[in-house]
Amino acid sequence: MPPNETPAPTKKIGLIGGLALRAGVFYYEQIQQRCVAENRQLRLILEHADVNTVLACVSAGDKAGLGRYLGSIANALFDAGADLVAVTAVAPHLAIDEIVSVARGPIVNLLDHISVGLADAGVERVAIFGNRAVMQTGIYGIIPTEKIVPLEPSIIDHVHAMYTDIALCGKRGTPTETEFLEGVARTAVERDGAQAILLAGTDLSSFYAGQAPTFPHLDLAQLHINAIIDHARAPNT
Repeated sequence: MPPNETPAPTKKIGLIGGLALRAGVFYYEQIQQRCVAENRQLRLILEHADVNTVLACVSAGDKAGLGRYLGSIANALFDAGADLVAVTAVAPHLAIDEIVSVARGPIVNLLDHISVGLADAGVERVAIFGNRAVMQTGIYGIIPTEKIVPLEPSIIDHVHAMYTDIALCGKRGTPTETEFLEGVARTAVERDGAQAILLAGTDLSSFYAGQAPTFPHLDLAQLHINAIIDHARAPNT
C-alpha cells in the first residue's frame, strides 16, 4: 500500500464470539487479512458468548431461548456502534430467525449464502462435517436430502464428539483426528459420490487453518466471512 493512500471506508463489524474461542479469533484474523489485502479500514468489535449456553440450546432445539440470548448480545454490539453483526459459528444459526427478530440491526445470515456458494463451486452432492444438529438436518434444511451423502450414525457420533471437544477445549486437532476425518471424507467422495465435504463448523475451519484438508471441500466459515466483507464494504450514509 502506498504510504499516502487512504484506506477505503467500511461499516463497523460486530462479531459474536466465544463459540468457541477459536471461532471468534478465526473470523477476526480472516477479516483482518482481507481488509489489509483490499486496503480497507477495519472497524470491528467482538462480544463474548458462553459456548456451553449456546450448545445446550442447540442440543435441546431451544430456538426461542437461543434467539433471546444471542439477540441480546447482538444488541449490545449495536449499542456499541456496530453497523452489522454476525454469529461466528454454524450451529447457532438454528435460531437465526429468532436472533433476527430480537436484534435491532442487520444480521449477516450464513444460511442465505450456502446455496449460492455451492452453485458457484459447481457442487451438487455433499457430505457434512460439523455439530450433530447441523449434520442431521442438512444445515437446518438448507441442503436438500437428495443432495446429501449421509454419514453412518456411528460416524456422526464420532465427528460430533470430536467437533465438541475442539470447540470446548480450544485445541488444535491431533494427527489421529486428522487421519479419521480424512478417512471419512475419502469414503464419502470415492465410494459414496460426494463432490465435496462441507466444513460446517468454524472450529473445523480453524482445525485446518494451518494446512488445508486433502479432500475436496467447501468451508462455510469462509463463505460467511466473504458475505460479512461484502456487507461491510459500503460506507455508512
